[in-house]
Amino acid sequence: MKAYKFASKLVVAFLGLVFLGSVQALSLHRDGEDLYVSGPVQLGDDLILKAAHEDSPVRRLVLVNSPGGAFLASLRIARWVENQRMSTVVVGHCLSACSLIFMAGEQRQFAQAQAGQPHLIGIHGPYVPSTGQLSSAGAQIMLSYYRHRMGDRYDAAVMEQAIYQMKDPTGLLLVPELGRPESTARSWHCASGRTRRDSCTVYAHADALSLGLLTTAETGLVRVPAAMARASLGVSWTPPAPGAVTAQANALGY
Repeated sequence: MKAYKFASKLVVAFLGLVFLGSVQALSLHRDGEDLYVSGPVQLGDDLILKAAHEDSPVRRLVLVNSPGGAFLASLRIARWVENQRMSTVVVGHCLSACSLIFMAGEQRQFAQAQAGQPHLIGIHGPYVPSTGQLSSAGAQIMLSYYRHRMGDRYDAAVMEQAIYQMKDPTGLLLVPELGRPESTARSWHCASGRTRRDSCTVYAHADALSLGLLTTAETGLVRVPAAMARASLGVSWTPPAPGAVTAQANALGY
């Protein structure tokens, strides 16, 4: 496998104009028709991914340990992935904006089990970075896109809670991979990373397949680069003990 990053002077210049400073783009790794993507989503990353696809067609986008990032960039990427009819696979944590990109896949899977690397999707509404407040306009767009991709498995109650019921950007609906032990297999929603477990909502009978996040229960075979496999977001896999606060302490979001 040959690892490399795709960039261009145009993209670098664009990023510089937007942020007036240095910005770390997504880390990419090519393996045949698979493109492995890791890290935060930034404005301009849609151009980088399109350049990678033009260089050699991508059939499957493998999302590895991404905390999310820019809402507009993720939405552009999602619509592009959908138009290209790519498949998407989650390895490790795919949170916030990453979940929007994942949902664009024509076929959507978790990767096969990884040693010490549980798989998890985290969803919440888009927010204004300067205030941490929910973006109402962005939330409507996001919810509409999820409804479009989930089809008849769309659960309005769960998704509306995930998108709208957040006290701050650390609030998340967390959906684990299938086949985990019962104590860690439940989906749950906490309005904040500081919410007590007994104040969070647990969806005992809702999983990634029944909620329409996945298109199949079968796992995808992946060959994750060592550097990406070592990446960790520090997000807790299991809910904390009763009375403790959740461990979604990172400022995860759009």
